[in-house]
Amino acid sequence: MGERKFCYKCMEKFDMDKHICPSCGYDDTTPNNPMYITPGTILRDRYLVGILMDSNGEGVTYTGYDISTGGRVIIREYMPVNLCTRVRNKATISVNYNNLAKYKAFMAEYTELNKSLVKLRNNPSLPTVLDMFSENNTTYTIFDHFDGVKLMDYLKDNAGELSWDKASKLFPPLLTAISLLHNNAIIHRAISPDTVYITPKNELRLAGFSVSSVRTVNAGLEYELFRGYAAPEQYSPSSSSHQGTWTDVYGICALLYRVLTGCMPTDSKDRLTKDDLIEPKSLNSTIPQHVSNVIMEGMRLKSRQRINTITELVTRLFEAPGPVKPIKHDASAGNEATKNTSIANSGSVPPVQFTDPNMQVLPQQPPQQPVYPQPQPVQPMQQMPYEQPAYPQYNNQVPYGYGYEQDDDYDDDYRYERVNTVDRLKVPVIVAILLFLILMIIALIFLKLVDPGRNPISGDNNSSLTDDMIEDQQATTEAATVKLDTEMPKLVGKFYDLTLEKYKDFFTIEAIYEYNDDEEADVIYKQDIEPGEMVAQGCTVRVWVSKGKESAIIPAYEGFTVMQYENRLKEAGISSYSLIASANDWSIPNTVTKLMIDNDEVFPGDFFSNKSNSKLIVYYCPSETESYNNYTATQAVTASPITDPPISTGTQAATMYSGNGGSGSNPGGAGNNPGGAGSNPGGGNWQGGGDTPVTPDPVVPDPVVPDPVNPDPGNWSEGGDNGAGEGGEFAYW
Repeated sequence: MGERKFCYKCMEKFDMDKHICPSCGYDDTTPNNPMYITPGTILRDRYLVGILMDSNGEGVTYTGYDISTGGRVIIREYMPVNLCTRVRNKATISVNYNNLAKYKAFMAEYTELNKSLVKLRNNPSLPTVLDMFSENNTTYTIFDHFDGVKLMDYLKDNAGELSWDKASKLFPPLLTAISLLHNNAIIHRAISPDTVYITPKNELRLAGFSVSSVRTVNAGLEYELFRGYAAPEQYSPSSSSHQGTWTDVYGICALLYRVLTGCMPTDSKDRLTKDDLIEPKSLNSTIPQHVSNVIMEGMRLKSRQRINTITELVTRLFEAPGPVKPIKHDASAGNEATKNTSIANSGSVPPVQFTDPNMQVLPQQPPQQPVYPQPQPVQPMQQMPYEQPAYPQYNNQVPYGYGYEQDDDYDDDYRYERVNTVDRLKVPVIVAILLFLILMIIALIFLKLVDPGRNPISGDNNSSLTDDMIEDQQATTEAATVKLDTEMPKLVGKFYDLTLEKYKDFFTIEAIYEYNDDEEADVIYKQDIEPGEMVAQGCTVRVWVSKGKESAIIPAYEGFTVMQYENRLKEAGISSYSLIASANDWSIPNTVTKLMIDNDEVFPGDFFSNKSNSKLIVYYCPSETESYNNYTATQAVTASPITDPPISTGTQAATMYSGNGGSGSNPGGAGNNPGGAGSNPGGGNWQGGGDTPVTPDPVVPDPVVPDPVNPDPGNWSEGGDNGAGEGGEFAYW
């Protein structure tokens, strides 16, 4: 047998001389997208990378093969497409400097998420993390490979929907897994038929885990939401509610809606404008009414009105009550009725037994009377007949969640209800308060009539006292109405700008900027309210934001352009600097010529303090396309010349600067400029009638500006009495 090679799709081997895999039909001549790793690449000398399976704003998923164990795996690569690119013909990722801080922050969140999944690796309904490592400027996670199809495809092969009887056996292990995720502070945010798989063992498995920014609109990464299954709070970071366990409750209820009705639920974003979501039972009459009601409660738009936890959802779904109808009895049948009170007071229907015994939910027990025996166990989902007790005072409470239908004569049997203490005292207390107020008013009127001049409480004092009482009352009322109903999130380690936008509708965030050697610029490193503390919505939280490093080492500039050197300054942590184009620094265009701090020249390798009030002045030689006339004289004078061009004779000076000369009547020549009349300096411009050596100031290249060192016009033009001179066309040297 000849040499064999791997199929990069199914990871089975086939003959080297063939291109079509006989197992799966994959053609290995299919071109690869250069944004992704080339199939056949080996990571960590162990994992063979196959073809692309899926991608989103967080990263890329590939098929893979573990060379050490000889088994198939799934390889997940962190690669946020809006923050980085792939180096051509390599597996290495290149990150733009401006996105480096965000790239690192999201990578830390990605790593933390997968570390949390490692703790749950033994749950069959969750992906198993086998390995994690860093390579190619990014992080990779290795998951086990499993056989299965998406739940959406499974539904298509089963008439588009499932019965409640089948779904009630299929979903409990998945609900258990989601509850475990929540206990480990993991919110999935993407539960849908495209992220839930069903295995050949008829078990559901949850996939599609990503960082929160991918599951929220405008949160820093390219988002991916599943229409119809995403909660309203995921469509905006400034929504009316935070994301939490209730977000996954919405997703799982939307999934049940699709599974039981065969119809995709209306998207929550559209429901915010017009809520026309149809009740599941109206689409499928075989769905139990209580199941339909619970699904609708789990899909409420306002998170505060929604079922909040998976535990509550399970309890409501699988504790299905049967209708209870009291039976009217004759008063003479008291003895017979007494025999049946144990049945009436044991009205509890056992929960549905889950496939996973860990998911069993205990029913709520109604208040038990000590004179009644314990109820006998009954079969699941069977409705038992109930009889009305002869003594209603023992059955005046109905267990939570149980329906209770009443006969027309129901009030006749219950007209002698026991009145509690509060009800008995309510009326006397109200009457006493009213009487006290009336007596007080009468007493005040009497005092006023008897002694009109006497006023025990002056008007001013009375007004002041009243104002104080009103303010105290308002303060008490406000304190009483403030609800500590919002949990303070962890803000440390997040970018201030993104955090401010995300939580602007929930908190007032005050920033204090300070230098910090341990954090990137614009990253929050401290907050005054601890994460997890319950606070009132709208409260003020102070955060400390890093301005970057307090001190840094000045990097070298040789061999770098001005823009490249500016990036090097930012990478070194230097934020206080200015770029100044020097007109008299003779060097390669668009390169740095020298560095100065407070008029003292500094050099690469010296220390620079961002905390001081000084700035690092970076002088550079402008590019050839820049004109010196774009810079003011002040700027030019500020930049002292490093090397002056040698000019020794008036002839050489005239070669540098020449103009159309003219005659003048004043000594030294008269004209628009010293040295003669004309549009440019005349009289030979920079040379007089003789060969007097004249050195023009290179700091002031524009000949329109006279040299402040030689203010005498005669020094510029000595063309005789009339100041005559000659010159050619004006040229820039």
